[in-house]
Amino acid sequence: MTITYVQACGGIVRKIEGQNQYILLIRKKNSPLWTLPKGHQENDESEQETAIREVQEETGYCCRIEKKAGEIQFQYQKNDQNFCERVNYFIMIPKNNLNAFDTGEVEEVHWAEIREAQSLLFYQNEKNLIQNIIQKKI
Repeated sequence: MTITYVQACGGIVRKIEGQNQYILLIRKKNSPLWTLPKGHQENDESEQETAIREVQEETGYCCRIEKKAGEIQFQYQKNDQNFCERVNYFIMIPKNNLNAFDTGEVEEVHWAEIREAQSLLFYQNEKNLIQNIIQKKI
């Protein structure tokens, strides 16, 4: 069995208002699932450049990286091919909102209070990253 390895990067975009911390989630077209923004690394991009570009494309927010949040890995099948994808996530702070995201790929962008975000996220490995932020491990 052939496995194609894929490198991706994404962002845990957060903002703090008073005592509340919010995380930016996305919902892709034709999907009911809330996830963190991420995408594949292109050409000679660094992990940080990929994360910043993908977050901006998928959310409309131009962000700066605060620190690395962690890495997740998962496997999936698509078009009868097997993939193993590794995603490096960075905690990011929005610099501004461009008010335009890739509507061809993303249906909805949503700021959720951090505990709500953790319950809305579909994938357990993304939930774990948010739990680490809640527990101040990262």
